[in-house]
Amino acid sequence: MDETAQEQDAAATVLVPSALAPFAGGRSELRVELDEGERPRVPLSSVLDRLAQEVPALERRIRDERGTVRGHVNIYLDGVDIRELGGVGTVVVPGARVQIIAAVSGG
Repeated sequence: MDETAQEQDAAATVLVPSALAPFAGGRSELRVELDEGERPRVPLSSVLDRLAQEVPALERRIRDERGTVRGHVNIYLDGVDIRELGGVGTVVVPGARVQIIAAVSGG
């Protein structure tokens, strides 16, 4: 892969559930650029911070005011629950897929 392709691929994809898409401008998929460098790798918390800058309304549904992932929100990195990995410290690499799942309650 040449340098230009690497630069273009230095992002993670965040998948937003339909219930939260209105808070992301109607988008169900967001691209979050990772740190530049030869091998971009950032913790999930940094990806969420960048997401918060781009779509603050969505951020308030994912994390509380202390930056903690809300109890009713599950986050998966490439299909694995982050609680089974390193939580928000889990390293995200280019091409990763971060899926946000918000629990829906009813009665």
